[in-house]
This record gives sequence, structure tokens and C-alpha cells, in this order.
Amino acid sequence: MVGRITEGSAAFAAERSERHILIERAEDAFDRVDFTCPCPNCGARVEGFRTKDLCNQLDTVDYRIVYHFYAECRCGTWIDFIRKPAVDIEDFDMHVEIN
Repeated sequence: MVGRITEGSAAFAAERSERHILIERAEDAFDRVDFTCPCPNCGARVEGFRTKDLCNQLDTVDYRIVYHFYAECRCGTWIDFIRKPAVDIEDFDMHVEIN
């Protein structure tokens, strides 16, 4: 079997009986996001946010370095955070270094 798993998807040449194992592993891969918030539906504290933006090795990362992260509250509400794209120059900080 030859296989490679990247960004939550599996690309491989494998026997049919082995494919489900690779797909399950790819779907289970994520990084934890260090973030909590109240549920917009029930107000409970929501933890356990995840992202697939990075290496997907179960690392804990800061929410400010990812573009998309998500969790499900115990009431069943699904919560997604998606970074807004920067579309105006005012959305950027300019840093200048003069030599």
C-alpha cells in the first residue's frame, strides 16, 4: 500500500479493504484551537474547538493563526468561526523598516 494523508483528505493507492481505514484516519486528524465562548443558543460554555487549517497532528493552536475553526455545543448547536477576508487597505497594518 502507498498512501499519503493531507489536510483531512486521503490520496492513496490501496486495496479496497484498506481504504476505509485511511479515510477514517484522515477525517479524525485535526488540531485543537485554544478558544472558548458562550453558545449563542443556550449560553453554555463551548470548548473543544478544532481546525484542519494546519498540520492536523492534535496540536493546540491559538485561534488567531487559523482561518476556520469549529465546535458543537452540548445542546447540538454547531459553531463555525471563519476569518473575514481582508478586502480594503484599512484592514492591513503597515510596517516600515528604513535601512
